[in-house]
Amino acid sequence: AVVSTQSAHYGRGDYKGFNPGVDWDTVNFDDPTAVSIQHQPVTSMVCDPLDQSEVKLENGMIKLKGYAYSGAGAKIIRVDVTLDDGATWHTAKLQQDDTPLNRSWSWSLWEATVAVPRGKVGGDTVTVTCCAVDANYNRQPENVKNIWNLRGCLSNAWHRIQVTLKE
Repeated sequence: AVVSTQSAHYGRGDYKGFNPGVDWDTVNFDDPTAVSIQHQPVTSMVCDPLDQSEVKLENGMIKLKGYAYSGAGAKIIRVDVTLDDGATWHTAKLQQDDTPLNRSWSWSLWEATVAVPRGKVGGDTVTVTCCAVDANYNRQPENVKNIWNLRGCLSNAWHRIQVTLKE
């Protein structure tokens, strides 16, 4: 075995979140105030249907499935879904273990059957958006504008996909 007094590159230099103004010319991976990431922020994703797919309308509704997760053991308490860019929101049904609010270490699956916006018919496109909330009431940010960082770490903005409706 080889013993080293140097810290590992990945623990020391990678997996850090820098402010949105830092670029490759100004980054300082050795900055002691830029600590390594310890926990993931709340995040969610639409997994079914896939982005750019066709979705069959069933009585004016579409079925959605996905997952949500938050770090540090914070349980997902809600996933919100919208098909009209946030004008109306629908609460998805969570499928998760019966764990305490601060001891949830796995993904929470979710599903929702949501009515398409009035006037949308076969051939139209719809943007499906999901947003999760954890037990600490951390909620995903709407976009990456103010959370963007050089390495792309911790990017957890609302997940959006576009689907085409079919009769």
